[in-house]
Amino acid sequence: MFDITETKNLKAKKMSNTKVDDKIFCDKCNNRVPEQIKQLAFFETKPEYPREEQLKILDELECGVPISNGRAFEGQVHFQHAYQTSVQRWFPYREGYSVTLVNTFIENLNIKGNVFDPFMGSGTTLLASRMSDLNSLGIDINPISVLVAQVENERYLLEDVIKIEEEIRKLKNLPKSTKFFHTLFELADKIFNREILQTLLQFKEYIKAIDNEKVRKLFFMAWLSVIEEVSNIKKEGNGIKYKNRKRTLNGYINIEKEKWENAVFPPNKYDFVKTKLVGHLEIILFDLKFGYGKCDKKPTVYEGDCLEFDKFLEDEFELTFFSPPYCNCFDYFEIHKVELWLGDFICNKEDFRKLRNIGFRSNTNSLNHKSIKYTNTYLEKLIRMFDHGKLWNTKIPNLIRGYFDDMHTLLAKLSQQTTKKGFVGIVVGNSAYSGVIIPTDILIAQIAKEAGFNVKNIFISRHLTTSSQQKQHLESLKNYLRESIILLKK
Repeated sequence: MFDITETKNLKAKKMSNTKVDDKIFCDKCNNRVPEQIKQLAFFETKPEYPREEQLKILDELECGVPISNGRAFEGQVHFQHAYQTSVQRWFPYREGYSVTLVNTFIENLNIKGNVFDPFMGSGTTLLASRMSDLNSLGIDINPISVLVAQVENERYLLEDVIKIEEEIRKLKNLPKSTKFFHTLFELADKIFNREILQTLLQFKEYIKAIDNEKVRKLFFMAWLSVIEEVSNIKKEGNGIKYKNRKRTLNGYINIEKEKWENAVFPPNKYDFVKTKLVGHLEIILFDLKFGYGKCDKKPTVYEGDCLEFDKFLEDEFELTFFSPPYCNCFDYFEIHKVELWLGDFICNKEDFRKLRNIGFRSNTNSLNHKSIKYTNTYLEKLIRMFDHGKLWNTKIPNLIRGYFDDMHTLLAKLSQQTTKKGFVGIVVGNSAYSGVIIPTDILIAQIAKEAGFNVKNIFISRHLTTSSQQKQHLESLKNYLRESIILLKK
């Protein structure tokens, strides 16, 4: 079995061309911002050779940090087979790691106590803990994540399974309604075919009337999971894209909405949506019968801010395992905007704005009134190197500061509630702005040491790509553009 406590520091020359398959490198040893940071960021002279300066900073940060080849984890960190995996396939969550990854750490670290995930997402950490018969707790600010984690980790009795089968039969025989259904979602008519939208809203009303709460939540999650598939949009990159917008040799073109819908969707839109929903429910039913795993230890799920988990939980954790939003400006609320609106999780734009402002500061929409208290000398040196003319948003420097300020707050609190000799595992990716690497993994490792953790290892699981505009500038730094698993010990 892969020894996740083993450390192999591997040295490499700067700008080496050694293949990443052979080696992983470890080189040697408008928020309120303090005035000195403002001066550093905007008024000091740029270094004449920023790439060489970056390498120097990155070398200093990595000095003494245990870094290992973690390519064995590559397929588990960037998990592409969730749609084939029992229970994980219940909801199409784009950002996630595998149950196998969490189980590897649980088994190798011999975890017997509480497991915690402060960025619960679809509940993979909780799912792995449940199947390993461990007590687990999770929190997330996104109400969709909370619902999915609850449904995927519920304790279903035989009577619940029978009720699910009964409701599936009733749904199959449900006739099309003549009633007109309304939604507060202003973009609904643009995102959906009119008949498909009415069908979705009819099924939503039907599902909300199911009396068994477990079954109602399961059906509602299944309904949410088919929305994208029957819509005119798809999740892609940092948001949603319209499927009727096509790329050609001469650029993008928009296919007229009605023409595109007639070409893609069958004439009977009602039966089309019903078939998708029933089919997904039958997959869920199959998993419940044959692949659900142990459920003696039902996880505890909270909806709330990860930075305030201590207000919900007094428990100590032997293992915290999570993947925070990366410092890459991806707005995960924007990605789930359609489900949030159509599922009535939000009723107006103010609700949407509040969700974004409570979330971890990882995108420019999440910048809020919070002041930045934590400062890092190395981070400020890197921010000084930004070519502000090449930044697509002037808020990016403060976004990055806010991100690591939030990470400092989280790790300080985790340090207080991690058992002695307990562990924290963090799956995270580095990012780049205007040709400057933000080495999230080693910066988090430094913050963790300040919070009282020992850095046991950083496993480099895979290397990341960047935009074509940045590739040339990052050629000598590409080994730092990576996705890693940081292992900390109290």
